Amino acid sequence: MNRTAVVTTPPPPGALRPLVLPKREEFVTVGGLRVILVEDRRVPFVTLRLVVRAGSVHDPAELPGLAGLTAHCLTQGTQKRKSFQFARAVEELGATLEAHANRDYSTVSATVLAENLDALLRLMGETVITPAFAPDEVELAKENTVQTLRYQRTQPHFLARERYAQVIFGKHPYSRIAPTEESIAAMPPDTLREFHARYYTPDNSLLVVVGAVDAEHLQKAVEKAFAGWEPRGVTHETHEAPPSRTRRTVHIVDRPGSVQVNLLIGHLAPRPNEPDFLPLEVTTTALGGRTGSRLFMNVREQKGFAYDVSSHLSEHREAGSFTMSAQVRPEVAGEAVEEMLKEVELLRQSGITEKELDSTKNYLNGVFSIRLSTQGGIAGEIIAIEMLELPRGYMETYRERVQAITPEVIREVVQRRLFTDRMAIVAVGEAEQIRPLLEPFGEVEVTPAM
Repeated sequence: MNRTAVVTTPPPPGALRPLVLPKREEFVTVGGLRVILVEDRRVPFVTLRLVVRAGSVHDPAELPGLAGLTAHCLTQGTQKRKSFQFARAVEELGATLEAHANRDYSTVSATVLAENLDALLRLMGETVITPAFAPDEVELAKENTVQTLRYQRTQPHFLARERYAQVIFGKHPYSRIAPTEESIAAMPPDTLREFHARYYTPDNSLLVVVGAVDAEHLQKAVEKAFAGWEPRGVTHETHEAPPSRTRRTVHIVDRPGSVQVNLLIGHLAPRPNEPDFLPLEVTTTALGGRTGSRLFMNVREQKGFAYDVSSHLSEHREAGSFTMSAQVRPEVAGEAVEEMLKEVELLRQSGITEKELDSTKNYLNGVFSIRLSTQGGIAGEIIAIEMLELPRGYMETYRERVQAITPEVIREVVQRRLFTDRMAIVAVGEAEQIRPLLEPFGEVEVTPAM
């Protein structure tokens, strides 16, 4: 039986459907803690994020890792309960409660059934206001941190990120992505207490709540849970700006015996609150932000140099970066770099096609809508708006602003923001093998993998 294949063209996407976001409500507690509530009763849960401007950017230069260790130890016992007692109290509520730090801030995250919200808020207040920093718990956390760090240092991806941050950000604290064994050893409980006392204050914090609770009930519960938390007038240091790049350089981390080369290529980029960021995000997504992007089709599909290749923009408060990444066989390291730089240069010369732009817009707007379908996604967007100083109506207008970007806007932003002759090329691999392949791209510096 003969069958004729029928080729069909998918219909063009329709107009954007209205994005209906739950109403935001705000209040400030007696102690000065700002609270943002998004009432969401689709499920009987509540998601909470207490954000404190106390990230690794606030670490003393000689104590990298202090913010991260302090955040971790918050949930390892309080002045009222030992670590196992606190964990059991959270478990009995059917809740989760954990803390971590990133470059710009620390976050205490929790989820709980709406009926148990008040009890969980009391536990959150307890761990934020009166952590114990018990010597045995701090020592255990330090030992675990050192073991994690030793493992990380065996991983080429970590070594590439570490060297790349040093090259891109210079003397800015963003250049430090991890502690050292020496810095961890130099953090007794009192050091954590001093960091906590300085930064963990209501006037330096924000509580975001998304879920099945109304503002009146929440305000009473928060006032009770955080009673006695006093403001201290926190000030934040200014930092030396990252260095401006004027030429392309190559930085090899020598890792004898490596069977592949980890590549990171890029330079500084606008911060998320700058006008060029969104057009550059669209550009970066088309370049290497998803399956079918230019880097994917070239370096992976056509050339077969890498299984994974991508590009992205960092989202930090004080400085940003544009980065392309790939893991390739050593013998094709030079060709892979050439192709990645070539794709950026093609963007500079020819811009982006209407079809490519429309596809990228649809992808970004789809991902954004999916992210806002969860309580955690909504909370995350609010935190980004507040911590990265984004425009007030960022969520409500994101899709329309993406849709308004034209090929002409992309072309102008690419000319202002992407420069192949100023990029840093970081490669982790066997230096003897890859150095001759990378020398044509710029002055080479080799450092040992530590």
